Amino acid sequence: MRARRQPAWTRLPLTLSILPTQRNLDAAFEGAFAPFAGQLRLGPGPAARTLAEQIACGAFADALATFADAHAGGERRAVASLWSAYLFAGLIAPGLAAGARLGLALAPDRFSLAAQTGLPDAFHLAPELPFPAALPAQVDRLLSECLAPAVRLLRAETGLSVRLLWENAGSYLFWTLGTLAREAPDRADAVREALLALRWPQEACAALTLMRADALAGLDTPRRRVCCLRYALPGFPKCAGICPLLRGEKGG
Repeated sequence: MRARRQPAWTRLPLTLSILPTQRNLDAAFEGAFAPFAGQLRLGPGPAARTLAEQIACGAFADALATFADAHAGGERRAVASLWSAYLFAGLIAPGLAAGARLGLALAPDRFSLAAQTGLPDAFHLAPELPFPAALPAQVDRLLSECLAPAVRLLRAETGLSVRLLWENAGSYLFWTLGTLAREAPDRADAVREALLALRWPQEACAALTLMRADALAGLDTPRRRVCCLRYALPGFPKCAGICPLLRGEKGG
């Protein structure tokens, strides 16, 4: 069996380690990324835990129950899917927005939960020093260290399918990369290189392969092949333009 190629970011010399400042991180959140301002934090954070720790201590179950209360009458799986979308948004967009600006591979490691909503709040970087890395290597680290473990844990806790969870993550991954290219045209080549070099765990292959093809074809929002289930929550329609259920109703 051929050994998996060692990620590029792990091969960088230790002498190139760089510690960003909070001011540097905060400066990355402008334009379409402005809603994420303040979400990416340095330091451990007294209330921040990894997803595995949130699950083990019961905080995840409590947060999901709080979030469900705001969507009374909604299906449990739909609540869990929407909650996961907020988690993936926080894991992906702030780290890549700041990482692309600073040239660093940033991996959010822990997050806190908002007591009133049950949603992930501030995301904290891993204690290991970030390394200089081109955008493809930044995405590689994000997939292997953040997204793949989160998908496996959420699959075990919620019963949602692996493909649904990967498409929830992929929606924010490709939106973030597309936004980087649109708002900073000088990074468009790096974004395309990241899309072409994109690698993922075997269980995500079908989901992200098809979404990447749409992203490379220039679609602003890659189409889904598995419904995110949000239509099963009060007040949420099917997602126009990307929902596979709507395409089915049109016969294709």
